[in-house]
Amino acid sequence: MIRRDRTRTAGAPRPGRPALRRHLTELGFGVLALAAIVPLARGALLPAESRAQTPRARTVVTDAMLRPAYPANPCRAGRVALTFDDGPDVYTPQILTVLRAYKARATFYMMGKKVAARPDLVRAVIADGHAVENHSWDHPHMADLEPAAIRRQLADTSAAIAAAGAPRPTLFRPPFGNTGPAVNAEARALGMRVVRWSVDTNDWRGRAPADITATVLGKAAPGAVVLMHDGVAASASTIRALPGIIDGLRARGFCTSSYAE
Repeated sequence: MIRRDRTRTAGAPRPGRPALRRHLTELGFGVLALAAIVPLARGALLPAESRAQTPRARTVVTDAMLRPAYPANPCRAGRVALTFDDGPDVYTPQILTVLRAYKARATFYMMGKKVAARPDLVRAVIADGHAVENHSWDHPHMADLEPAAIRRQLADTSAAIAAAGAPRPTLFRPPFGNTGPAVNAEARALGMRVVRWSVDTNDWRGRAPADITATVLGKAAPGAVVLMHDGVAASASTIRALPGIIDGLRARGFCTSSYAE
């Protein structure tokens, strides 16, 4: 199923055969997704591939969500990193509210174009003690781009993050996990290490909060890196899942942390 329908970045080459096959396959799944909209309790879910900024955030956080069952953060079983992609966006403040209540730290991999539009949210993330890292300018398949276009995606995003008041990124998480030698080389040249994740919640698909929580707790292991999203239409479900994720990890002896901790 396609996650995004991105306009090809200026300076990018025509897709080769593997990329073209992938694009055609994604297009076919995207058409099928339009006919399979999943109803939610409060309206209907947009097609799963729609990961654009949500025009208006629903209020998701409740008082009950802000009462940790396990406020302590022991590391008897090891660390599990909480990470969020595709922001900053309209649901980012509510994720910050939950993390603040649980005294939990996280890493936010941000898109440059959203950083430029909402630098206030970057400052809010940093003020709460979280890490801000690079997730490209507008979420392309990075390995399909020419080196110059890769460099612009990375450099412009890091510059926007720094201009918003955050430390210059040292980590780059490629959209879709799509990387290659040229991407790795350009990231290194800009002082960044390419990183991915080990637990994919697939929360962007509009999964139920209980299913998101179960995925994390079922795959938790020392050093695990959990991929979630604060910048997609389905991020409300992620917010609802987050208290159970943190409490569940801590009950098992895992401490929650940012990627860098």
